[in-house]
Amino acid sequence: MRSCFSLVAARRFRHIFCRQSALIVCVGIGLTLSPTTAAQNGVTSLQGIIEDASGARIPSAAITITDPSRGFHLDAKTDGQGSFNFGMLPPGRYDVSAAAPGMATKTSRDVELLVGGVSVVHLRLAPVAPSQTITVSAAPLAVETQSGEVSNVVTQSEIGGLPLNGRRFTDLALLSPDVIQDPRGQTSDSNGDLSVGGVRGFQNSFLVDGTDDNNSFFAQARGGYRAPYQFSNEVIQEFRVSKNSYSAELGRSGSAVFNVVTKSGTNNWHSTGFYYLRDRAFDAQQPYASSQPDDRQQQFGGTLGGPIRKDRIFFYAGFDQHLLTVPSVVQFANGANVIVPQPADYDYTDKSLVFAAAQKLNSMGGSYPTTMQGNAGFAKIDFNLSSRQLAFVRVSTSRLTGTNNVFFDPSSPITGYAATANGTDAVQTESVAAALISSWTNRLATNLRVQFSHDVQNFVSNSDEPWKQDL
Repeated sequence: MRSCFSLVAARRFRHIFCRQSALIVCVGIGLTLSPTTAAQNGVTSLQGIIEDASGARIPSAAITITDPSRGFHLDAKTDGQGSFNFGMLPPGRYDVSAAAPGMATKTSRDVELLVGGVSVVHLRLAPVAPSQTITVSAAPLAVETQSGEVSNVVTQSEIGGLPLNGRRFTDLALLSPDVIQDPRGQTSDSNGDLSVGGVRGFQNSFLVDGTDDNNSFFAQARGGYRAPYQFSNEVIQEFRVSKNSYSAELGRSGSAVFNVVTKSGTNNWHSTGFYYLRDRAFDAQQPYASSQPDDRQQQFGGTLGGPIRKDRIFFYAGFDQHLLTVPSVVQFANGANVIVPQPADYDYTDKSLVFAAAQKLNSMGGSYPTTMQGNAGFAKIDFNLSSRQLAFVRVSTSRLTGTNNVFFDPSSPITGYAATANGTDAVQTESVAAALISSWTNRLATNLRVQFSHDVQNFVSNSDEPWKQDL
């Protein structure tokens, strides 16, 4: 035989049955013991300086920060240098007030704290009657004067307003010029990783609400890289991508750290609903396809949040359902749908062998259905235990099943994988996390985090026959 016929394939599904299960229980304790704590990736930091009209620092000034949406408040006093620091706070918007004897109380409203960042408030008090209050209407800028890390934050408005195929929120990290799709991740033949600064995607690390969210077996975020992901866009408040020089507590990552914060309930009732549809009827015919395959992708769900007890206990819950049907059209390396051996392809002695091989390959061509069904659930309860203690408990789940969905390209129906070379997978992920944040003094804060997670991923081949690329 002088020539061979082959299906286009970068790699194959080698295992008849592969089961990966991870059970993780972890406890972490964070400690802040400094009046000028630098930015920590797991938490935010609110710092400030209080001065009088002449610019002199005011020691022992009374500082009060409040979160009006949840009725939370925290009191402290400036140190001998007229500065203050709250080392561990959830991301959000806060009002900061400063008062001193013989000075007017001054308030800066809507001070925004971004995840893993530092906001600095600079207030100058005027000597007026004690009953006078001055309100600063313009919110100060969130700056990070004490961090040398290279990072950027993707905000809630960007997560909710920018379109995403499959709605994986971490894809918005591509807004940063040094983040690209890992060349392995262009199709589901691989992991769908993001490469940061030229480092392979499996070197990234993921944190959600300060707790670990890594799948150590595949070196990815827990739950895999297929929609729906463990956390829906609807329940994500914001996330930070730190590329280098991040704090020692996150040093196990060789590339970027994705630090994610989930939403919480407030004193106001709030709900959302969504439905997204991608259908081939809205698109032009795919290149190299002889017909218009009938594929459809749907995502729908909603969220609900509000108070269980005003100013004290809040809840937030969400659900995301994903349905996908994409016919896989098998074509050969030369783009043909059917292989017809030509006289130049064989000697008369092996004609029957060549035609038998071509017939075998032709039987593997054509199209077959690829489907995925999955959902992601989320529930979180927040507690204002006291003026110095916050806590939350969070539960998240995800389920994914499908047929012929181990190898497929969601951006194109054309594939080089026959049905016998494909397979099915089933993913089950559960995670329970809890945290207690305590601000004991202006110089001391602690963060206790506990997590239990369970991640099971099953992969089953459609065939246990030996596979050859060339026949």
